[in-house]
Amino acid sequence: MNRIDLSKHKGKTYRVLSGAELGREVRKELNIDVLDNQAGTVTFCIPESVYSLNSSFFSGLFQKSIRNLGEKKFREHYKFECTEIIRENIEDGIFNILNTM
Repeated sequence: MNRIDLSKHKGKTYRVLSGAELGREVRKELNIDVLDNQAGTVTFCIPESVYSLNSSFFSGLFQKSIRNLGEKKFREHYKFECTEIIRENIEDGIFNILNTM
């Protein structure tokens, strides 16, 4: 099982994860195209210090994964350890991606 701290990117710690461009940067840095095809689960740890993850960031990070894997397989493969507010942000992101497919 892979564990990834989503609050860290290029040596910086983020409190707000915002923007599709940053999401795409993080996707590339974390090699998510490869993670999509690995066996087992991948857990993203989003600490309480991150208080917002907007749907455009989530879309930049995971739109390709959801389109390639489908919602069910995406939810089985990727897990999120986070606050309830961030979980709602993630659900909003998934909803937005699914409604633009």
